[in-house]
Amino acid sequence: MAADTAKYRSAVSKNKDPSGLLISVIRTLSSSDDVEDRETEKGRLEEAFETCDRDLDKLIVQHYAELTTAIRTYQSITERITSSRNKIKQVKENLLSCKMLLHCKRDELRKLWIEGIEHKHVLQLLDEIESIKQVPQRLETYMASKHYLHATDMLVTAVESLEGPLLQVEGLGDLRLSCTSKKLNMHLVLIDELHRHLYIKSQSPRTQKQGTKMLLAF
Repeated sequence: MAADTAKYRSAVSKNKDPSGLLISVIRTLSSSDDVEDRETEKGRLEEAFETCDRDLDKLIVQHYAELTTAIRTYQSITERITSSRNKIKQVKENLLSCKMLLHCKRDELRKLWIEGIEHKHVLQLLDEIESIKQVPQRLETYMASKHYLHATDMLVTAVESLEGPLLQVEGLGDLRLSCTSKKLNMHLVLIDELHRHLYIKSQSPRTQKQGTKMLLAF
């Protein structure tokens, strides 16, 4: 009987498909005309499977801890996968809902976007106005220290802004007139200063070049 069991074990190990092994045994039983041989073959098969069951029970007892850990790990992984699938499903539903809401609010969002651009432009104008308001004080400082080139660049830039983007801004009329007047006065001051350097004082080529650059700025 032990030899028969070993034979079936060998057949099981060679044939990885249990259904194929079962079909082979059924074919063997069907091909035999002797009822006693069939019963003998059937008994051998049952004995072999009982032996396999006992061996399986022994292996389960020996590796119970590993088997329990594996089962728990599998359950944990399955739960995580299920949770992840539910979360992904929820995210997809939320994205679809957001897409629908954005589509419904498209005109409103466009309006808010345009308003944002307008507010940004207004803030830039306010910063520019605040900087231009400091021009007279800074101009006096530059003139006192005879930094004519910096004073000229600053005054020309301020007048261009006041007569350009800020032309329609209320409340800048006085500042516009003041800067325009200072620009004319600056022109006369530069001419006098250049005349003084050219004809009264000895000058260097660098001084002449700087005076010519200030005049060209106007």
